[in-house]
Amino acid sequence: MLDVMRSNAKSSLIALIFGAIILTFIFSFRRGEMVTASDFTRAYSNRFRQVSQMRGGKYTTDNAKQDNLKAETLRGLVDQELIAQQADDLGIQVSDAEVADAIYKSPQFEQDGKFDFDYYKRLVENGYGMSVKSFEETYRRDLLRGKVVQAAIAGANVSDDEVKAAWAAQHEGAAIAWVRFNPFMFRDKATATDAEVEEYIKSHGDEIGKKYEDEKAARWTEPPAVRVRAITIQAPPSATADQEKAAREKIDQALAEVKGGKEFAEVAKARSEDKSTQANGGDLGFVARGLSPYGKTLEEQAVKLKPGQLSEVFKDRSGFHLLKGEEERAGRVQTLDEVRKQIATDLVKGEKAKELAKKKAEETLLQLRAGKDLKDLFPVKKTEPGQFDFASFTTPQTTETETFHPMGGFVPGVGQAPQMSAAVFAQTQAGAVPQAPIEEGDSWYVFKVKSRERADLSKLDTNEQKQDELYAKWIEVLRKKAKIVENELVLSYDAVPGHEAFSPDDF
Repeated sequence: MLDVMRSNAKSSLIALIFGAIILTFIFSFRRGEMVTASDFTRAYSNRFRQVSQMRGGKYTTDNAKQDNLKAETLRGLVDQELIAQQADDLGIQVSDAEVADAIYKSPQFEQDGKFDFDYYKRLVENGYGMSVKSFEETYRRDLLRGKVVQAAIAGANVSDDEVKAAWAAQHEGAAIAWVRFNPFMFRDKATATDAEVEEYIKSHGDEIGKKYEDEKAARWTEPPAVRVRAITIQAPPSATADQEKAAREKIDQALAEVKGGKEFAEVAKARSEDKSTQANGGDLGFVARGLSPYGKTLEEQAVKLKPGQLSEVFKDRSGFHLLKGEEERAGRVQTLDEVRKQIATDLVKGEKAKELAKKKAEETLLQLRAGKDLKDLFPVKKTEPGQFDFASFTTPQTTETETFHPMGGFVPGVGQAPQMSAAVFAQTQAGAVPQAPIEEGDSWYVFKVKSRERADLSKLDTNEQKQDELYAKWIEVLRKKAKIVENELVLSYDAVPGHEAFSPDDF
């Protein structure tokens, strides 16, 4: 089996399974285990470093976002785990002798043309940061996956047309400039009259009911809450030890005054350093878990209080706090009758906003055909690296991509966008624009092709590509059968604090 695999070493399929071990062990897991956050972080850091080296060290978080690097890393990890889990079903094992033989014959462990155990041991321990035992178990799992793949696709067939289409998808390329128009951008211009709302209620009862059920927990449920007052003494994370000590003394003085009989509100007016609430005696209003602007630490302290009860002094990122409970409010769910008109109003305005977005997209397309440039119509708004660009959701602005490919229907900066990807690769030359705006979800997109690379079918190696296509079809079947739940927060480039400070060398 190993000899057969080596004969196809140039195949990208075999490269996936038997690539350089420094890359392969990134994706190794014990069969049956989940892909954990630490697994992902380690794999992503290695992928980031690898791509950075391939691009001469010039690779940023923005580049990774355009390349969809996080999602591709996770996809690779999941695929490797799915393959490993097939081994039992197929009755496939890898013996100690097979592991030893594969390592012995690996050129990367040779010195002067021969296997050198001392060199092998040094490379594994110092170069890969693993014990020999752990490395060999990792290598065994990689060999196992290779066997599983070969067994799974043996005897399977794929048509020449499928092979050509798959190869073209890997070798076609395009770079574009695009603009998004979504209803949110036009929400302030969309209006709904009372007559329109009443008519909508009469004719769209089912839609309103479904919207209510979908939003009941998040929008129409009022959780238990406590109205509180707060005394705050500032002590940000950048505070020195002396500054933090002084802040603690101030909050303790405030606590002593309250316990000595002074009204909490009066002490807050005199001592609190939160300028937004100081004048009203520290009144924060009703605070519920996850629904206030004050953060989790304060929320957890607030919801425990009964009317008249004081919290302990506690600290969060803004400083030291002391709370007093004022009033409890029981949780309740608003009924459909209470919110029907509001839902109908939102839906009517939503439909109008989407029509306004579509109309603006159509106008933009006409301007492009008349010779206008997207960047002149909707200038690119510069943001600091790692900064979440909320403006991109509220204002149309141009985004320019690097070259990407049609595989998977992914468009840089947009994500999975099969309609848009198909429209881009239907164009054959630079400067082309689509026949009409492209609808993806609730947004409309307009683009202009900056560059277009065509696949050269004369370079197609049919046998190699057939293997790749068989593998792609088989692994897709495994994905569809599996229950895969992704942690969207881990995959986000914007939501993870300090992401821009990420350094591959940290891992």
